[in-house]
Amino acid sequence: MTSATRLRPGAVSAITALLVLLLASCGSPEPETPPGKLFTEYFRSTDVKNDRFPSDGASSKDRIANFAAHYTTEEFQRMLLAATPCDKDTTEADYDYQSNTGCPPNSSVSAAARDVTGSKGELFRRSVLVQHEDGALELITLYVAQPPDKSKSPALIDTTGETYTGGLEDFRENNDLLGQQDVILTLRDITSVPGEGEIVTVFGHTPPDWRLWFIGGVVTVLVLGLWLTLSRRRRTRSAIDAPPE
Repeated sequence: MTSATRLRPGAVSAITALLVLLLASCGSPEPETPPGKLFTEYFRSTDVKNDRFPSDGASSKDRIANFAAHYTTEEFQRMLLAATPCDKDTTEADYDYQSNTGCPPNSSVSAAARDVTGSKGELFRRSVLVQHEDGALELITLYVAQPPDKSKSPALIDTTGETYTGGLEDFRENNDLLGQQDVILTLRDITSVPGEGEIVTVFGHTPPDWRLWFIGGVVTVLVLGLWLTLSRRRRTRSAIDAPPE
């Protein structure tokens, strides 16, 4: 004897909530701010945290005029985002933020770089422009560790010593520095030295992989449906096998 099984209202509500959660976890893959627009905002801003080219009280108009007098837009973009060699003997007091020379890594970065490159590898410093969710601009520092064997891929290191071997996407998926609504401006090939290729704007952190949530949700629904079916059948058999009163 077979029996049709229907999900209870509570189970239907739970499944509906799960599907809503799955849909909500699918974030936009690209920000709406193109590279050129974010660079323009950087040129105009007189309040950029950790800026290598601080305004020192100059107006936005004067800042733009100063940049235009010394560089083309492309020259400045490349200079700002380029990776420059770190001098192991440089101290923080020697560091020149405007020329981006020196590059004293902290102990966490140095230890991570040694793990990647050994004692003979090279370390480079790279500035990345960030526009936070509230609109504030900041330049953050990342490092590129290049093994002495150039056939081996370089690694990206953040200021906490975390290492990313899968390039920009690895950093976006696993860093603890930026949020899903922060927008970063950098090279798509973020470990290129000194820096070549396409300049992109991407979100600072990717949302959770909705495909994993979806698979988990489907499995949960199937298990729930199977459990309800088996429970209904057990109750039906018990009723059939029960002796008459």
